[in-house]
Amino acid sequence: MTINNASSGDLYLTQPINAVTMEPVEVTPDGQTLEIGILTIGKPTLAMALSSLLLQDERRIRIHIVDTAPSPIINLPEIQFALRLAADREITCTYEHLHDDKRAFSLGKRALMETLRGHNVCFMDDDVVMPSQALTRMLGFITAHPRYGWLAPNCKNVATRRTALAGREHYSPGGVFRQDKIVRNILLEYYESTVDVLDKQAAPRKVWEIAFLTELFPLLHRSIHVQEDNIVYHLDYNERPNWDLLQENLVHSRREEAERLVAKYKVVMRET
Repeated sequence: MTINNASSGDLYLTQPINAVTMEPVEVTPDGQTLEIGILTIGKPTLAMALSSLLLQDERRIRIHIVDTAPSPIINLPEIQFALRLAADREITCTYEHLHDDKRAFSLGKRALMETLRGHNVCFMDDDVVMPSQALTRMLGFITAHPRYGWLAPNCKNVATRRTALAGREHYSPGGVFRQDKIVRNILLEYYESTVDVLDKQAAPRKVWEIAFLTELFPLLHRSIHVQEDNIVYHLDYNERPNWDLLQENLVHSRREEAERLVAKYKVVMRET
């Protein structure tokens, strides 16, 4: 079965489906599974990124893909082959197509949050691959530190080395964070109400997700950690620098946004 181009009006897939059977699916988190979200714009590296996850030693994972490309990438042979591997490995992999010309990044991340409801959530880029023991090592740390905020691997060739976060301990693609009610509410509002530097929509005050996630969890008094010896690889070796990310005030403004949302939801959580 193939999925028609959403722009043609034939189908606009806005609910998760099983990526192999194409049937609608409702997955209930069990608290033990690492939930992995991949936001893709259709990069050719997606099949490699997906395969590296499916071949992890650790198989207690669930993967959800939100596709914001104009044409659904699930129709590509290399993606379908990877999804067959998911079935052979007995790893649940779900998919939805959500194309938006203006806020594809932010709305795509919100769609991931709508589906990923477990305690441990990993945001993976569509151009990052990891060795087979990477998730095992991360889950080992999480087991030993259950009250953590976020845990990130050491991402080689990561774009943040050319940004205002260079030289600082920060969240990065492939990182895992602990989700509870306050974190979930904060992130749902954040992605719904903001315009990221990776969105095409013009805005007087854009946000930067990596800086926001980096700042959020310390404000909640939760520990953060980078596993320097747990190396993953960013494959976009030709990526051009985003000069906007060199602005120090972009980091400062994201801390202000994180402080505002933390203060708001601390009050809301007390009242409910």
